[in-house]
Amino acid sequence: MDQKAARTAATKAFKAGGMPLRKGHHRLGDPKSDDIVWYIDLRAQGAGPTAPLRFEIGCWVAALGHPEPEGGPVDCPLLLDRPVAATSPAEIGEEVGDLVTLVRRPSTPAAALREALADGALGRPLVDQSLRTFLDG
Repeated sequence: MDQKAARTAATKAFKAGGMPLRKGHHRLGDPKSDDIVWYIDLRAQGAGPTAPLRFEIGCWVAALGHPEPEGGPVDCPLLLDRPVAATSPAEIGEEVGDLVTLVRRPSTPAAALREALADGALGRPLVDQSLRTFLDG
């Protein structure tokens, strides 16, 4: 699938799902008022216009006291990569819709995030020690 068409379709779907671009990243929530904020970027897995795409997903938790992630998902205490399965712009729109639904689930409180991690709904993300300690406490 053409990356430009995929990115255009993904951006439209993120915006329709309530995750418009903010500071260059699709963001669900507001770090000034929400307990949990999700960041999602669409990244190429290699060079060239036909390189496979993946979603880079990050979760920022206000209670940890970390600064707002300037670099988007990669600066979050929870980081997850998901390959894009879609093969057409229409399919990527559906895939983004499913992804937005997934990250809306554990929006608040932290117990919902703990549950989503425990039941595998988020796959196998990288979770830093500060978030692990917070969720276990």
